[in-house]
Amino acid sequence: KKAKKAPKAPKEKKEKKEKASKKRAADDGAEPKAKKQKYKDASGNLIKAPVSAYMHYCGENRARVREELAAEQAANPEAEAVKEMCRFGEEWKALDEEGKKKYEDLAAEDKTRYEEACAAGTVATEEELAQIKAAEKKANSKAKKQYK
Repeated sequence: KKAKKAPKAPKEKKEKKEKASKKRAADDGAEPKAKKQKYKDASGNLIKAPVSAYMHYCGENRARVREELAAEQAANPEAEAVKEMCRFGEEWKALDEEGKKKYEDLAAEDKTRYEEACAAGTVATEEELAQIKAAEKKANSKAKKQYK
């Protein structure tokens, strides 16, 4: 029998992935992929990335789908529970071009908003990103303590 290995810590996994990525890039003769730049607005907040048409559709229809799935589960408790995202995927594929157009327009507007905000904003440095993440982590831990 083989002994089970202890699970690796997330930091070790990340380092291993980065090492493998650099090795692949060296084998290909290409440069390793650069990290995507993040931008911040004038008040120092990170600018949110644009949302795809599919995610706009999911956000708008989430309450309806949850109600439908709950009703289906109540009507037939033995039936296998369908995950929300599976249902969204099925509905999105079945949606015609005219139905998708509304969400594609929303996504285009969101992309324009993002590009304009990035043009007006500044690039966040690694140190600033680390500070923002630390502040978010601290805020999240405070919120969790309130609910205990």
